[in-house]
Amino acid sequence: MTRIVAVPDDDDVALLDEAHRLAEAIGDAGPVSEQPTVVAVTFDGLVTPEKAAAGAPDEVLHVTREEGEFTSGAAGIRARSQALAELTDDARAVLLPDTADGTDLAAATARRRRGACVTDCLLRVRDGELRAGRPVYGGRAYAEFEFEREPPVVTLNTESLGTPDQHPEGEPTERTVEVDVADDGRLRHVETFEVPEDDLSKARRIVAGGFGLGSADGFDLIEDLADAFGAASGASRPPSDEGWVPYDRQIGVTGKEIDVEVYVPCAISGDSYHMRSVNADHLIPINSDPNARVFNFADIGIVGDVYEYGPVLAEAVRRARAGDEAAETEEVAE
Repeated sequence: MTRIVAVPDDDDVALLDEAHRLAEAIGDAGPVSEQPTVVAVTFDGLVTPEKAAAGAPDEVLHVTREEGEFTSGAAGIRARSQALAELTDDARAVLLPDTADGTDLAAATARRRRGACVTDCLLRVRDGELRAGRPVYGGRAYAEFEFEREPPVVTLNTESLGTPDQHPEGEPTERTVEVDVADDGRLRHVETFEVPEDDLSKARRIVAGGFGLGSADGFDLIEDLADAFGAASGASRPPSDEGWVPYDRQIGVTGKEIDVEVYVPCAISGDSYHMRSVNADHLIPINSDPNARVFNFADIGIVGDVYEYGPVLAEAVRRARAGDEAAETEEVAE
């Protein structure tokens, strides 16, 4: 009997609901005897078997090693991917959460298995076969992928997953497997840096400029302000049409749709073609026109010349962030 293998993280076992849904869909497309079982893989030191058991898999496979507990992040990818590749020979699919760590682990595991890897996708069952679907061309189209070799190793957005029609009942069996794997000894130090996201559709903070900047030179100011926020830089359609910025920086109906924590539109009027593609937790526009439509969506607005207030805001943000970092350093020292 084949298996669908899920590797949940410690924060969310929703991945297992999706595994059950897929197993159910595969079973509905053929004989019930061919319905895959659902197996949750937990790595010692990262996720406990009890945590995974909450998702009601058919089996919890707890992976241990002689060298001690597994580690998260880049230093632990080598050991975990080797173990996962060895334990998934009869899997129909290997599911991981679409996180930075999950994506790295998926890619490394697929490479070891010489198989397919698709990240940030949704899985569908068509004619008994698995298909992966994901947005392409900046969300303007949707593509589906077939797999020539199984198992595909995929990462899934756990906030967009389905649930099975019948939630499984009963206690899963638990099994412990010891593997002979080691962390990557070439890595001595791993540090996470805050780097602006190149793809606007995935960025968490964006500073954008509009036609009111007057010229391409104005985007030097946008880049500086974006750097202060640790944000990506974007633009409305007119600057893109004028050639001031590349088209991949364009936000709006004919550009990228964004969903961000902070959006700072500078010299952007806020017409519907732009704002209907903007979802922001905090919107902070800078515009010299007090009647600009963008202020209707603002949490805090700055009425004034962006060339005057932009540098002031950038400096204030840098001071605030430096203060936060200093406070964190003092807490660690204590």
